[in-house]
Amino acid sequence: MHELHLIINITTEIHFFVDKLKRSAMDKLSNFYMKINDENKLVFENLEQNVLPFIQFTENIICRWHSIEEENNSLLNLNRRYEQEVEGNRKKVKELKAELMEARSQIAALMAGKQALASEKQCLEDQIELVREMLKDDENAIPEKSRKRLQFLTEKSRYENSKCSTDEQGSVASTTGIDYDQTDDSLDRKVTFLPTSKPGRKTSINLQRKRSRSAGRVEPSAPPLEEDDQYLCKKRSKDDMQIDHAKPATIITKTTLTVPCSVISGMPEVKTTTTRRMSMNKSASEPHLLEFTPTLSAVHPNLLKSQPTLGQTPATPKTPTGDSIPSRRHFFATKTVLKPENCDVCSKRIVFGKLILRCNDCKTQCHQECRMGAVVPCIARTPMARRAHGKLSDYVPPQGPFIPHVVVHCINEIERRGIDVVGLYRVPGTETHILDLLAKFVSGKGVPNLKIIDDINVLTGCLKKFFQQLKEPLIPLTSRQDFINAAMEVDELKKMDHVHQAIKELPYPNRDTLSFLVMHLQKVADASVLNKMPKTNLAKVFGPTVLGFSDRQVQNVTQMIDDSLKSELVMQLLLSLPQQYWKQYLPANEQERIVAKTTTTAPVNARIITTANVVDGNDIQIFLLIMSTAKVAVEFEESYLHGMLPLYYRKLFPFKPYIKWLRYGCDDYFRRREFAFILKGDIYLRYKSFDNGLCFEKEVISSIPEKIDIGAVYNVEPKCRQNSETFFPVEKEMVLDIDLSDYDEIRECCKGGSICKICWHFIVAAIKVIDPILLDDFGFEHRLWVYSGRRGVHCWVADKEARNMNNEERSAVVEYISVVVGGEGQKKKVFLNEESVLHPVIQRGLVVASNIFPVLLKEYSWLNSQESWGAMLKLIPDKTIADALESIFEKVDTAEERWQAIKMALSKPHIPDNCRFAVSEILLQYTYPRLDMNVSKGINHLLKSPFCIHPKTGKVCVPIDLEKVDEFDPTSVPAIDDLLKELSENDAGEENKVDNEKKNRKPLDYNRTTLKPYVQIFERFVNSLPKEDIPQREQSQMEF
Repeated sequence: MHELHLIINITTEIHFFVDKLKRSAMDKLSNFYMKINDENKLVFENLEQNVLPFIQFTENIICRWHSIEEENNSLLNLNRRYEQEVEGNRKKVKELKAELMEARSQIAALMAGKQALASEKQCLEDQIELVREMLKDDENAIPEKSRKRLQFLTEKSRYENSKCSTDEQGSVASTTGIDYDQTDDSLDRKVTFLPTSKPGRKTSINLQRKRSRSAGRVEPSAPPLEEDDQYLCKKRSKDDMQIDHAKPATIITKTTLTVPCSVISGMPEVKTTTTRRMSMNKSASEPHLLEFTPTLSAVHPNLLKSQPTLGQTPATPKTPTGDSIPSRRHFFATKTVLKPENCDVCSKRIVFGKLILRCNDCKTQCHQECRMGAVVPCIARTPMARRAHGKLSDYVPPQGPFIPHVVVHCINEIERRGIDVVGLYRVPGTETHILDLLAKFVSGKGVPNLKIIDDINVLTGCLKKFFQQLKEPLIPLTSRQDFINAAMEVDELKKMDHVHQAIKELPYPNRDTLSFLVMHLQKVADASVLNKMPKTNLAKVFGPTVLGFSDRQVQNVTQMIDDSLKSELVMQLLLSLPQQYWKQYLPANEQERIVAKTTTTAPVNARIITTANVVDGNDIQIFLLIMSTAKVAVEFEESYLHGMLPLYYRKLFPFKPYIKWLRYGCDDYFRRREFAFILKGDIYLRYKSFDNGLCFEKEVISSIPEKIDIGAVYNVEPKCRQNSETFFPVEKEMVLDIDLSDYDEIRECCKGGSICKICWHFIVAAIKVIDPILLDDFGFEHRLWVYSGRRGVHCWVADKEARNMNNEERSAVVEYISVVVGGEGQKKKVFLNEESVLHPVIQRGLVVASNIFPVLLKEYSWLNSQESWGAMLKLIPDKTIADALESIFEKVDTAEERWQAIKMALSKPHIPDNCRFAVSEILLQYTYPRLDMNVSKGINHLLKSPFCIHPKTGKVCVPIDLEKVDEFDPTSVPAIDDLLKELSENDAGEENKVDNEKKNRKPLDYNRTTLKPYVQIFERFVNSLPKEDIPQREQSQMEF
């Protein structure tokens, strides 16, 4: 019992203790709940106070977004409406241009018709005037009936009135011309430059008189007059020329013209015996060899004004010998200018009252001081060229060799520039420029200045257009079949005999011109390795031009093809004849003398080195000997470049490291790389690609590009892009371009393309700022800085990550680097605030600027005068501070003191907020790099390759050693002529030490010149590149 009682007591205590614990826990829990409840209430109250403004702000944003969206939609609609209006305006402009072109063609046709009618009217008036004078002299001897019939001839007033009216209209037309832009190449102007007579129109009597002037006399009444220039210059038709090149068969006919006294009384009966001596040379201009016009000089002495007097009988003109060609200089006469003229040498205007020199033969006019620069040889202009029938003989000079001046001068200029232009005579020029040049030759007073024509294809096109617009081809239609038969002959001996006979029977103008042209084309064909124009190509181009077609009026496709094939065979036959054969038809050394360069104005032609003769050092010495006499020491002569490039590419261009760089360890990668070549004559060839480095090297050596551009790597080979459904760039090096021309507003030592050691500090500062950014901020380790050869630098970032960046990523990098913003007209271009000034790009720029700016401040007059410091003070936003500084500047003497004054004024504690960073803004605006952002943003943008030659300076685009940036001197960069000279001197010293085996191997010649250290820099860069495969992203986009 005792134990039971004990257990009950223990149980009671336990229950009591548990109840006590429960009550304590409940109290604590209740207190904790109340505390949490109070805290929740407090939190919800605060949350409500904070969330309500945020909700209100969100609602405002949504409303604003709706309003902006509506505004955007309205702007889009407005933009669409504007685009529709622009499209309508474009269509309207096209229609107006078409109407304008039609109006111009109609005006040109009307003016041409008017000129033709005026010329014919003048001829008829001259005839009527002569007959009228005859009637007045012998009025009493004419019967009354006949006098009444001829009375209209004495009514002079109406002819004079019409003539005055015509002259007035003509003077207005010739003075004002047509009011439109002559340089508009977008409109096709139909202009006729070689006028021909209309079918059915009677030939003017003046032409018959001109033919009769060349008739010789069997019984001369006076001693012969040797070489009468006045007489010779009036002979026009080729069938009348009496030339002693050979003695062809002639037909001599005599006729007696009797004028009875019953018709014209008061004049004695005159019997004149005339002789017509005609060449048997075949031409379409001589359809009837026995037709002639009797001489009428005996009827009236003034009827033929150019006929020599009877006291002097002109002898048969003789062809000048070869010795007379070099002496064919200009015969200038002084003239006072009444109407403003242009100098044919310098193209400057000669105003009223000044003296001008005008050649009596070719009508070339120039200043007195420009006379030595006039184009030679002097070739007499064709008299009455505007009334000619458009035959070749109408454009030849009166003295031999009978070659039109347009042919001589065009070939002269083409050969002066060099016949190694790719596609010469095959690549067409601008049609409007060709027609304008031909019009100047045919209708102009003097010889056009061909040196101002940039495109050589305009010259070749003008030459071809001249032959194409002749009334009959260079090989006349009467001789056409003879040449075709000779070309079709199988037996070589008979072929040579037939073609010789056909050439010999050509009229003298045609034969001389053909000889001159063929000898020129043979020179072009000899340079076919460079210009890609062998004799077969030239035959295709000139065959239809020289031989023409069998029928110009009726032509079908089959007949045209047949005629073209025959003309091509004929031209190939003519080009196959040796030059010695053609020279016999021209005076001794005629070819060389007639194309002699103008000694005072034309540069020495340095294009004597081709890909066939640049192997050994002897050719280098010959070339440099000529260069030493012709090269101007101050500036590189651009015309010499193409003659030196073959040797440079063959011996000095570092192909091996160059190709290793662009391969990145994979041939397929190189195969899909785009290259662009600029060939001679500014021929730009894009999307070139090569199977391997050897093909690239061969193509460069053969085509001799004046510039090589490197492009992107595409998903397919660029040359096969037309066969692929997709064509897009996959990757390319990150490139940066800095040009000193962007600093022209602040640099004072040079402008434009010039450069010196002073302004090169801007480039040094740019490299010191940008290169650490690329390395430290982006982690790009493989960077190649290259001097552009003239006034800037390029940076090639070759890291894999950089090559794989798209356009947006490239733009982000460039914008990260760029600080100077704004165009040329914007004064302030750097804007800083508290956040941007702490940017690492800005900090690096300020460190470099603090070192470069004092140096430039000493060299430039930025703070030396009121005009110069005004530009810097405009960069200070607060005008009060700027005015105070200007007053301080007037009291101090040096630029350094003025700069210290700026820093002190802008470092005070209580200056306006917008002036707190003005000093840093000035430093950055004057020294921070200025990038060409467009070059860097586009992955498909091309950039000039390292080791190219800059055409303006002749300097090599060499790499820059980043460890010696301060020591790099752009003025000491080797030029191509200096490198060739060094190579020549080294070859001369080692000539006896090199055996034949080493001569046949291509040595690393750049290691023997001053180009060596730059190639070593490039090789270090290339060797540091990892040999990696094509990136994975590119693999997924490739096409096979």
